[in-house]
Amino acid sequence: MYFRQLLHEDRSCASYIVGCPSLGLAAVVDPQGDPQRYIDDVEDSAMVVSHVIDTHIHADHESGARALATAAGAPLYLGSGAEVGFDFTPLSDGDVLEIGNRRCRVIHTPGHTPEHVSLFFDDWYVLTGDTLFVGDVGRVDLALIDIDEAEVRSRAKGLYESLQALMALRDDVEVYPGHYAGSTCGRGMDGKTISTIGRERRTNPVLQLDPEAFVEYQLTDMPPLPEDFLKIKTVNKS
Repeated sequence: MYFRQLLHEDRSCASYIVGCPSLGLAAVVDPQGDPQRYIDDVEDSAMVVSHVIDTHIHADHESGARALATAAGAPLYLGSGAEVGFDFTPLSDGDVLEIGNRRCRVIHTPGHTPEHVSLFFDDWYVLTGDTLFVGDVGRVDLALIDIDEAEVRSRAKGLYESLQALMALRDDVEVYPGHYAGSTCGRGMDGKTISTIGRERRTNPVLQLDPEAFVEYQLTDMPPLPEDFLKIKTVNKS
């Protein structure tokens, strides 16, 4: 198996490459920046980019998924129902992607965004995007249109349920999030970039909240919007 976590320090983001060297195929998840870096990376390991996946429509950085999919001649995947102005292959809850000998089960985890998906690979590690971080969870107020308190509450309830779906995984399942400390997509993230379901279950303070307290948490003391939020979100959707 080939696995790489690529950290982007300017906005505290993470991208991932999951590959199967034996069959020469690789998936790139949440890419940003120059697409050639991903193509070169997998080619150095005798693979090609066969899948490009965004876990959600990003609000804090421009996605590199479309550029990479075009450069690599690979399909672009997004969660089903993503409201974007370009073609993509939809991912629904329970779908299974095969990247060579690697196997990925899609878990629909809405809340941060409606189309958000988490990716459970090979029954032992999960890429959680902006749903679950190390020591924190995603925020639910990042929308291009003004949303009222009722909508924020609805999104918060959805995120709470999505987190319960992740907490149903085994304690030993490794967690690889889309951000780490310094990102504005949460408020209390750890500087660590890897955890486990069991560790988050025990130590993540937000996961200790009951549903009502969780919703109130999402309504109070939210950090500022990401820099250039409206521009970035518009570009990633258009």
